[in-house]
Amino acid sequence: MIQSIVMIFLLNPLLWGGQGRANQPINPCDIYGVIYEEKDRRRAQFLVYVEPENEYRSNLVVFKEINATLADNKGLWYFTETRGFADYAVHFVEDRSIADFVIYYTDKPHYAGCR
Repeated sequence: MIQSIVMIFLLNPLLWGGQGRANQPINPCDIYGVIYEEKDRRRAQFLVYVEPENEYRSNLVVFKEINATLADNKGLWYFTETRGFADYAVHFVEDRSIADFVIYYTDKPHYAGCR
């Protein structure tokens, strides 16, 4: 009986406050600021697919900022090489079907934002 309770507790992260990627509510609009590109997909907070052709097929239009202080609104991302300085860690995937959300890169900062 005790073993069953312990197993239920350990296997259900909602009971102990742990959050895996599958348990996080994902709103791509809330993801902006300093971004770290994680090479190991298991360590990333979000899996992201980059839409190559059409911004209307994406959840978020992203502009790559050159200054971290300017990445302060929806769709404005500043990429860092240091994980410790990042607000979010993302891993870019080649398969759209496994991505948590889809982005499209723009070269104009006023086009950045949610769809």
